[in-house]
Amino acid sequence: MEITEEQRERAETNRLVALAKRKALAEAAARRQDAWKLFKCRKVSPEHQPTFPKFKTPSSMDPFPKPQTPPFPEKFRVRLEICSPDSFSVSPLDVEGFAYPGEAACLEKLNDCLSDVIPSHYTQNHGGSKAGVYKLRDYDVVLRCLKNSKDIGYEEIPWGTLNVVERLSHSLIAGRWVPCRPEHLSDDKVNELIGKLPKMLLDALLPFQLEGVRFGLQRGGLCLIADEMGLGKTLQAIAIAYCFMNEGSILVVCPAVLRFSWAEELERWLPFCLPADIHLVFGHRDNPAHLTRCPRVVVISYTMLHRLRKSMLEREWAILIVDESHHIRCTKKSSEPEEIKVVLDVATKVKHIVLLSGTPSLSR
Repeated sequence: MEITEEQRERAETNRLVALAKRKALAEAAARRQDAWKLFKCRKVSPEHQPTFPKFKTPSSMDPFPKPQTPPFPEKFRVRLEICSPDSFSVSPLDVEGFAYPGEAACLEKLNDCLSDVIPSHYTQNHGGSKAGVYKLRDYDVVLRCLKNSKDIGYEEIPWGTLNVVERLSHSLIAGRWVPCRPEHLSDDKVNELIGKLPKMLLDALLPFQLEGVRFGLQRGGLCLIADEMGLGKTLQAIAIAYCFMNEGSILVVCPAVLRFSWAEELERWLPFCLPADIHLVFGHRDNPAHLTRCPRVVVISYTMLHRLRKSMLEREWAILIVDESHHIRCTKKSSEPEEIKVVLDVATKVKHIVLLSGTPSLSR
């Protein structure tokens, strides 16, 4: 179908209008871009240029010197830590806000500061750096020298830790067990208690297990047995508990899955204990307070000990055995779980406590 002449003229008019509109838009865009362009400055004639005095700078001087940051003063501190029953280590550490002089410089300065004390040897601390080791008898001299030094900060050993280690180190120095606390037992008393163990139990103890039992008895039944898994921590705890059974009942706190295992071990190594003498707590109905006679041994989980807190604290226990004790912390912070708090509350009322753990745990 052919278009008429009128339609052709109308189409041509629309095309010209569209082209004009497109050209106007392009020119407007160009003007907006030109508005941001920098104008070229006119050159000023030499006779109108202002003159400024010139300063000569040596060729070695930087015309634009960079600001120099003043160097941090050098300083370090030392941490004193127990590393054996008769020695302690002195480890250099950095101080926040000061430059660290370096390990060699720190040790050299320490040797000058502690010139009156000779280190027994050097060792590697937990951070991988070098540390000097000194005898525990020289601790007061080392601490006095550090206090007199103004350039070296120090972190001394907590007094409670130092007091316990110093007391127990007497046995190491003497080469034999020396009781140093009221609850400690002499070797004669320990031998007497070991001699009263059932023959089957005594014969089953391996030499290192017998040494563990002796270790616990020497300290009056207050000990931590941290042998690895499978080395007989349960057997050692039962042997220690037997020696104090005449003082009252035994309370065993363990994870819920280990209650039957503890009952089997107790029946195996304490044959005079009847099934009725070993009471397992599974719920509120098994509360020992409901029994007419307190059993010789009560085995309870951490959770049930928390739920029966009041009745368990009202009873008197001769010895407390805590299995998997790496869960226990002695901080008693408000954020600690209630199950941990109740174990600590029970422990404060018990004279003999044996902790068992084969799992390494970080210091908290």
